[in-house]
Formats: sequence, C-alpha cells, structure tokens
Amino acid sequence: MDIEKLLAANPAMTDIHLTEGLPLMIRVYGALKKMKEIAEPQLFAELISSYVPPDRQAVYQRTGSADSAFSLGNVRCRLHLYRSGGLASAAIRILPELSLLGADPDRTWLEKVSQLSHGLVLITGSSGSGKSTTMARILSLISQKRACHVVTLEDPVEYVIPMEKALIHQREIGRDVADFPQGIRDALREDPDVIALGEMRDSETISAALTAAETGHLVLGTLHTTRAKDVPARIIHAFPGDRQEEIRGLLAANLVTVSSQMLYRSGKETWLLREILTNVAAVAHLIREGKEEQIPSYMEMGLSQMRTMKQAMYAMKGISERERERLLKSLE
Repeated sequence: MDIEKLLAANPAMTDIHLTEGLPLMIRVYGALKKMKEIAEPQLFAELISSYVPPDRQAVYQRTGSADSAFSLGNVRCRLHLYRSGGLASAAIRILPELSLLGADPDRTWLEKVSQLSHGLVLITGSSGSGKSTTMARILSLISQKRACHVVTLEDPVEYVIPMEKALIHQREIGRDVADFPQGIRDALREDPDVIALGEMRDSETISAALTAAETGHLVLGTLHTTRAKDVPARIIHAFPGDRQEEIRGLLAANLVTVSSQMLYRSGKETWLLREILTNVAAVAHLIREGKEEQIPSYMEMGLSQMRTMKQAMYAMKGISERERERLLKSLE
C-alpha cells in the first residue's frame, strides 16, 4: 500500500481502513469506498516496522491495540492498530494540511482564544468532528503571534506545530511522559504560558487542568461531548459528590469558553458547524448554582459570540431547506 499514491488519486480521502485478508477501504466525502488491493499480513508488518516505535509495538503485542502518528511529506497521519476476530486491523486518519484548508468560519473567535493569557478553553465534539484541527489552528496562531512557551500533551502527537515566535514542546503520552495528569504536573515546572491537552479523559486530568488554569496559565483541552451546554455538567459529574461543589467553583471561575462542533457533508461539500458558549458572569453564576439547564437561553441571546447549534444550522448557506430540516431534527 502506498498512502501517498492513494492520496494523489483520492485527494478528498480522510481515512483508510485495513483488515487482514480483506480489501482496503477508504473514506471519501464521508462514504466508504472499497479498493482492489488486499491487506496482506506483510502490509501490517511494514506499517508496524515503519511507523510504530518499539514501545508502542510492545503495547500492541500485549494489549492488541496501539496508537501512533507519522508524517508523509507535509501530510500528517494518525494510526490506530487493533485486532478484530483474531485478524490484524488498522485505521489511518489523514489529518488535513492546515495551509490547504479553507478559512475557519469563526476566525475571529479563534484569534480571541489565541490571545488569552489564562483560563480554560474547551473544544468538544464527536470523533471526526475536527477538534484536532481546531486545536492546531489555535496553537498555530499562538506560535505566529506570541513569544511564549507552549507545552502540548498528546496521545499521539497529531499536528506538528511549527515554532515561529513561540517555543513549542509537544510531549507524547507513553513516550515522553507517563500520562496526562503527570504531564500537567510536569508542565507547571516547565515555565509554560499555554498547556494544550489532546484529551481530558478522567477526573484526575480535569482536576489538574483546572489547577493549571487557576494558577494563571491558558489551558486548551478537548472533550468527547456533542453539545457545549452539556460540558459543565459533564465535568462536574466526573467527580464524586463530595468534590462537586469545589469543582463548580473552580469551573465557574476559570472556564473562558467552550465550542462544540460537527462536520456536515453533502456530496462533495463539507460545512463546519460550531456552537459557542462564553462564560459570562450570568453563565458562571448558573454553573456555580447548579442551574446548567438554563445555559442555552443565554447562548440564544448571541452575546459575546455565543450561539447554539440550532442557530448555526439556520445560518448555513448553500443547502436545501429539506437538508436543513433533517439536520435540525438530528438535534432532537
């Protein structure tokens, strides 16, 4: 398998799926397409030897799954190895080159986030919604415009952020540091201005991120949550009852903004839809008082760049009303 040739023939390809003994499948414009080439055992051996470091190879042999990332020229790829029915399998995500992507529809919001000196910023959405790309756009803006120190913690490192004005250290979980909580504790001793987390998976990581934000750092993180309004409750309920009041206070005081995004594809067109929650004083009060269900009413007002996903869908251009109605029903 030649990934570069596959990309040249299918420039809109976003994913490659391999299952031992079966034809390759690629995802183009959101749909899977079967190829003629068969994923032979030798293909997996070549993938592992070429793109998976020895420590990750050991994890794969021990657990049956492992993650890695690699570059092919200017293209960055994320590799997930796993076994299914006893057969070797792999999923390769093709990360779009930032310079070749169209402008983000919320460029102003991205620039405001990149200028923040402290606080917690959360980028949420389902798998494949472009969270990594949004994070990379923000980090690239920071690198271009700010003489600061950025520490990222990723599993694995996806986009490689070029060092321009900023000093960038991208640390990979398992290779450079044991886990996310340890990475955050380490980062606080590394004179950081910005800490970026590839994923906030558990209460220990969330707690460490809140502490970092509280001590005057800008913390960027991602969550697998599909609606911005649900993020405060998701974070708070990750903790046992005896800590939830404390976490409410920390979150109300340190959260700056939350975005939740999704990609909608129709034919060869792709739309990035994003809802934005800004932690204005009224929202902070709702979080502190445990009244998160009232947050959408403030988002609908449109203050401080806020919007709901429904409002984002109504603002879409270039789709039929039937498509819009179908999208709106998906929110119900």
